[in-house]
Amino acid sequence: METTQVAPASMIDRMVSVLELLRGHQRLTLAQVSRRSSLPRSSAHRILQRLVDFGWVERDGYGYGLGIRVFELGSHVARHDPVHRAAALVLGDLHRSTGLSVHLSALSEDDVVHLERVGASGANWGVGTRSPAVHTAPGRALLAWLAPEELPHEVVSPPSPRGIRSAQQLERELAHVRRSGGLSIDAQLGMPGITVVAAPIGPEGVRARMALSVSGPCELVRVERVAGALRTTAMDIWCAATGVSRLPRRVKAPTRIPSTDVAM
Repeated sequence: METTQVAPASMIDRMVSVLELLRGHQRLTLAQVSRRSSLPRSSAHRILQRLVDFGWVERDGYGYGLGIRVFELGSHVARHDPVHRAAALVLGDLHRSTGLSVHLSALSEDDVVHLERVGASGANWGVGTRSPAVHTAPGRALLAWLAPEELPHEVVSPPSPRGIRSAQQLERELAHVRRSGGLSIDAQLGMPGITVVAAPIGPEGVRARMALSVSGPCELVRVERVAGALRTTAMDIWCAATGVSRLPRRVKAPTRIPSTDVAM
């Protein structure tokens, strides 16, 4: 079902709304942009043409999509973020040691944005895509340490039959995360057949901006085996990014991980 939005008043707001609209699609025609943004066709065409001139949007025949300048800006931001820089150096090592897909994700309002990915056997989150934080292990690893008033006001429909459907279920799941020292386990809650294990990048109990996760087919993910490597890597990233010396004692996986089943 095609959705539309209320057209913003200012030109800058209109340009941003068009970019946001294109973010979720490979290509849209002028008619689709006009209809979905609630902008007059002439206004939509003028905005798209200016964005093409600036390199923010590329035109291919009748279709419009995000341009290379958007990628360049995102890469520029990543290069200047110390956590992102430190993580990029070790994601491959974690992938090789666990045999699982590895993601670096950041909290953005009610979503998580997936910034890096190594491997292809687990969660199918593409680089630069968004997922509702409630329905992802990295999202819940970050939400667990927020104040109640900062949590999402509504729980959107889950992508899996076993997913979280209410604020009460979300709070129970976040309590599991806190009892696990920040470890968030998603056993088919977000994607059927896939298990995701995530940890915040930072000390336990401290709100973090980014989370590290590993994922793969349920039969291949052994939570007790990967939890220690995940936590150690997450803390190594944080120490490298902040310049804090690593404690001599490594964090080890807990002997027993609290259940993450969500009551239906």
